[in-house]
Amino acid sequence: MIASDILTIPSQGQTLYGKRVSSLVGDDIKVYEDGTVTGTFKHVTGYTGFNEADPEEQEGYYFPFRLTQTGTTMTFKKNGVATKEDIAWEADNVFRVTASDTFEVLVDGSPVVTFNFSKATFQE
Repeated sequence: MIASDILTIPSQGQTLYGKRVSSLVGDDIKVYEDGTVTGTFKHVTGYTGFNEADPEEQEGYYFPFRLTQTGTTMTFKKNGVATKEDIAWEADNVFRVTASDTFEVLVDGSPVVTFNFSKATFQE
């Protein structure tokens, strides 16, 4: 798995943006050194805390993670395209994902990890 000096998966009882981690993913979620994510993603509806302004983003599958590698800024790239650039560093994060997505996380301009979800299980 990925070294704990880069990231961890929050505990099942932790709440991120108004949802418990246990309602987003199973307790079998693992992230390997190459960024492969395995385990169970639960289908979520009504996740207004994820993006209150866009109802389409309030349903789907969500990946919670905690960055343990600190910095000043972060950039997120979804499928190679920057979706958030040079935002303030934050430990707890949630991505809305599908099996075909990749997400790259950069801290202070340096790549930290690229997640892929092709080996995860997405519940109906």
